Parts: sequence; structure tokens; C-alpha cells
Amino acid sequence: MLKTNISDGWSSDEPRSLMMLALDVVESLYGLKARDQAEVSLFALEQEVAEQLQNQQKEQLQEPPTAQQLLSALYGSLGVAGDWERFFSTDNCLMNRVLSRRRGIPVTLGILVLYLCERFDMRAEGICFPGHFLLRIKAPEGDVVIDPFTGRPLSRNEIEQLLRGARGNLARLKPNHLKAAESLDILTRLLNVTKASFIHHKKFSQALACSQLLLKLKPDCPFERRDRGFLFEQLDCDRLAADDFEFFIEHCPEDPVADVLKAQIVALDLGPKTLH
Repeated sequence: MLKTNISDGWSSDEPRSLMMLALDVVESLYGLKARDQAEVSLFALEQEVAEQLQNQQKEQLQEPPTAQQLLSALYGSLGVAGDWERFFSTDNCLMNRVLSRRRGIPVTLGILVLYLCERFDMRAEGICFPGHFLLRIKAPEGDVVIDPFTGRPLSRNEIEQLLRGARGNLARLKPNHLKAAESLDILTRLLNVTKASFIHHKKFSQALACSQLLLKLKPDCPFERRDRGFLFEQLDCDRLAADDFEFFIEHCPEDPVADVLKAQIVALDLGPKTLH
């Protein structure tokens, strides 16, 4: 069941760590025990990273560790990696499972790297790039764009290839594509990916919980109301589905989907339920 007190805190003025927001999602879906287990896994990984960086400092005469050293340790001996084989699995979207398996997708691994960079006084920021979440590591010698799925830096040509893969061969890289993302924008991306994974696996109750969280972030978004309506319909909550469809039609009357939803409402069973 959705813990509304968690998501209510997202709208407060007090800044929250992106990792803590991602763990809020876990707690909302699976309860406090799942969150506690995730925090244990996170602490263990953080300690292993600290040990690796300390060893490298000793070898290099106490030079402060760099983000590249952190990435080398994380994606090397510590076993963090992108999950090529089960890319669309919900295990790659839920931070508790990502931390225990040390496998994930770009946005979840990106959140992990951002957290560790912050913990070890390194400057990094997330980029909500089309189709593939990226990171920017900021260093005195110059900024570097990192693919969090592999942990390696990307050339401009490779970034352009990612863009064309997401937007088509005519797409051209613009500065706006690489702008730094706010924490709530990254959280929104995480929730959308998680919701899509649950839908892919026909776990509609969990997908609905993600939709409810997204509506905490954007209460009046007609497209999220439309999507929630489809989930209500899958769960046989026809009256609630109709309410969301009607909201979308009212706010987006020119959208081609509006006419489809009008027919959908007619087909829904909106009569009173018979009690036996």
C-alpha cells in the first residue's frame, strides 16, 4: 500500500538526497523492511568503496581520490554492472534489488554513482538524456560525460549515436540535451521506468502505486491521469478509470486519444455493483 506520508515530504522545501528519494519508492511499494535491507546493502557498498579509495591514496602518496578511481573500483572489483540480459526486469528499477545484486539500468546505477560521488566529495550531476540516463563528472581538468550503465566516459560521437538511437537519424545534439537534471526530474524518470517495467510484467497494482507517486509530483498532469485510468481499468476499478479519462478529455480535448477515451468510457461498467 502507498505510504502517502513519504511522498508528501517530496513537496517540502527541505532538500532530500536523490538516493533517499529512490529508497522512499521502495518503502512505498514494499514497506520499511525492504528499505532497511536496502540501506544495509548501501552502507556495505559505501564501506567497500571507502576501503578501495583509501588503498589507492596510500599507493599514490595521499593524493585525494578522483571520480575516475571511484568508477574504476565500483565497476571493477566491486562488481557493479549494467544488466544487459534482464534490462526490463523490475529488479533493475527497484533500488533495494539494485543494491543487493549490484546490477541495474542507467538511471538506477546513475543514482548510485551520484550518491557515492556526494559521499566522497566529488562533483557530479545527472543528465536526463533522451533514451539513456547519463552522468557528468566535474573535475579541474574538464568535465566528462559518463555512461552509468558501463561506468566509462563517452565521446561526443558516442553521445550523438545514443541520441539518434532514441530520436532517429535526423536528430542533432544540442546543449539542452546535456543540461543538468534536478533531483525530482531524475526521480520522475525513475518512477516512469519502474511503472513501465511493472506494466510489462502485468503487475498492475505496483504500476498503479508508481502512478500515484508520480501524481504526487505532478498532481494536475493530464497524461499521468490518463495512464492511471488505464491501470484502474486493468484492476476493474471502472468508476475511477472513467474519472481519470474524463479529466484527460477535459484538459486535452484536441488530443487524438480523447476520442478513443470517450468510447472507452461508454464501454466501462459504471453501474452500481450488486451485493450478494
